[in-house]
Amino acid sequence: MVGVFTYLSPGLSLLVTFVPAIMLAYVCYLLTSFRQMPDPGRVLPVYLGALSVQFLHFAEEFTTGFYTRWPVEVFNATPFEMSTFVSLNMVSYAAFALGAVAIYWQVRGPMLVVWFFTLMGVIGNGILHPLYPFFATGSFGYFPGLFTSLIYLFLGPILFSRLWEVRTDTDTDERI
Repeated sequence: MVGVFTYLSPGLSLLVTFVPAIMLAYVCYLLTSFRQMPDPGRVLPVYLGALSVQFLHFAEEFTTGFYTRWPVEVFNATPFEMSTFVSLNMVSYAAFALGAVAIYWQVRGPMLVVWFFTLMGVIGNGILHPLYPFFATGSFGYFPGLFTSLIYLFLGPILFSRLWEVRTDTDTDERI
């Protein structure tokens, strides 16, 4: 994934966002899901809710020109080709959907994708999109993707904490 993001990155855009997120996702995966899978009943509803918001987020980004403005205004780089932006997102969403299957069927390997979505797609979008107007050159105010990203400020901590939980037979019923 690091190689793909490096190859596709216009300038530093994916190198300073997606690459660190995948490395952090790997650490979180090793500390949690690799050792013990999360409780699907606690994680899956929040994960699927976040994934549904991601589809709306993509629609907002696409219709408001995020793929051209983000690389150019934030990273002083060339814009994404529309087809590259759409393809990258659709391949990612297919992987994120399979992540839901991994949660349900308790398959460890794909949980790395679940962690990446949680850290970059949910928490990263929730934190970074409100900051982009401050980083963008020639722009202040609304930046593409802002409105839907705000939902992640609520969903991100919940999803992260539920993925982070270590489950045992004795404490499963004691959690809120």
